[in-house]
Amino acid sequence: MIIIRTIFISISCICFSFISISCICFSFISFSCICFSLLTNYFAYAQVELINKIADTSKNLSKAVIIIPKFERINPDTLKIGEFDELIVDSYSALGMPAVYDALHSFQTRRSDNFGGHLNDKVNIGLENIRKKGFKSDVKQFYIQIDPKTLTVYWFAVVGPSSDGNNYLSVNSRGSAGGGILAVQKQLPAMHKLNPTMTYVKILEFNEDVIQCFEWDGKPLSLITDYINIRQHFYKYYETEVSINPAIEDSIKTNESEKEPIQLPKPKKQAVSSKQIKYTVKAGDNLTKIAKKHHVSVSKIKKANGMLSDLIRIGQVLKIP
Repeated sequence: MIIIRTIFISISCICFSFISISCICFSFISFSCICFSLLTNYFAYAQVELINKIADTSKNLSKAVIIIPKFERINPDTLKIGEFDELIVDSYSALGMPAVYDALHSFQTRRSDNFGGHLNDKVNIGLENIRKKGFKSDVKQFYIQIDPKTLTVYWFAVVGPSSDGNNYLSVNSRGSAGGGILAVQKQLPAMHKLNPTMTYVKILEFNEDVIQCFEWDGKPLSLITDYINIRQHFYKYYETEVSINPAIEDSIKTNESEKEPIQLPKPKKQAVSSKQIKYTVKAGDNLTKIAKKHHVSVSKIKKANGMLSDLIRIGQVLKIP
């Protein structure tokens, strides 16, 4: 009986050991499956990343890598300018600014942070200096260059006495970085309305595909394969002179001479003031209109102001005798 009990206990221990070993093996197999699954997922992810990198590399390689030529700046000192002309030279860099290519084309200023080259303002000051010399002012030459490696804009303008008789008072411009010609054209009507009484003339249509050496956030690119189109349209504005048709003036004089003079009682003698009236010319004015308004003849106004013709301009101050 003792022997049978001993055998039974031994068999039970062997079975328990077998079950324990089986559980350990099952656990090992489960752990191996988990590890295999993780490794499979990892290699699948790595494979996808590799495929994406290969695709990106192929995409970049499909474009020709651009070799940046040496930047050669125009020497403004080599320009021939007139005796009374003035040369305006300046530059600015967009490197380190937010949205570098938006900053690059901010020839005047951009609204977000007022960054820009203030080009229009500086040319307008030059025009004013020419008028202070006693000349009608004009923009005679205008040049812009962009260095893509340093994101630097170099520009210069020549202002001087007008050669076409018009008095150009100001310069204004609108542009776009990457927006194309339509992005520029839709801005022009509102700009021209800022000077409703003036006539505008385009002086420069800047249009250059600048080699893109940086991301828009300013990070340098490892491969140079693209361009950024920079456009800016510059206009100069002159005041429109008004004049009277000589035939109309002669007709008015003839009609006035045909009228019978009205006999008025002689006024008492009064002290005549030597002070002259001053009148500022407004839009729509002409000499005949002004003369009638102040009850004087056109010839007297011309004589009082030393005028050789009937041309007057808006803003001009006339002496009324």
